Amino acid sequence: MHRYHLRILRFICLSGIALCLAVVGWGAGCSKGVIDRGKRWTCYRDADDAMLRQDHETGILLHQQFLEKEPENGLALYHLGYAYGQTGDHLKEVLYYEKAIALGFKKNRIFFNLGMAYGELNQIEKSIGTFRMALDVNPDNADNHFWLAMAYQKNFADKLAEKELLKAVKIDPEHVNARLYLSMLYADRGDLQKAAEQLRKILEIDPDHGMAREFLESIETE
Repeated sequence: MHRYHLRILRFICLSGIALCLAVVGWGAGCSKGVIDRGKRWTCYRDADDAMLRQDHETGILLHQQFLEKEPENGLALYHLGYAYGQTGDHLKEVLYYEKAIALGFKKNRIFFNLGMAYGELNQIEKSIGTFRMALDVNPDNADNHFWLAMAYQKNFADKLAEKELLKAVKIDPEHVNARLYLSMLYADRGDLQKAAEQLRKILEIDPDHGMAREFLESIETE
């Protein structure tokens, strides 16, 4: 497959993955609270409810009001950052994540989302460093390895990206997105046999995966 078409395929696929992860990136709710490093963090149920119904503007307002009373609440700061991220304001997203981390809120999910936010701001070195922090907290999380690989790819470090993608599929053999990006790396390298192997494994997992099927067909006609 021509490299130009591979770049388009990467963009389409990565955009779809990011959209899916935006839904799962919320993490612990305010009212449920979390315990991290001996601290119990809770925040405001109404703010939580606003976020759950994806009313991010209201979520921002309610978290801001709550933080006026509890300015050192790491969970509320994290959720405020997340809410800003959902509106596309990644500068403020990063700001509040960093404030939460500085106060000791150091859960896997905040590092993951911070790495994603740095990526949106095209601060790739910071994105790489933050995904490494996420892996320090949870080295067995396949998505942490996958998104570190994506950051490496943006930095043109394909060998490091391949290493992380292989770790992702070792942890989660059904990680379709990691296998898809491995197939693209191998195709870029000219190793069409390895690329096809990954695509066939994807189709074993998901026979209806149209992108993998189309990519495999294009390889087989080379």
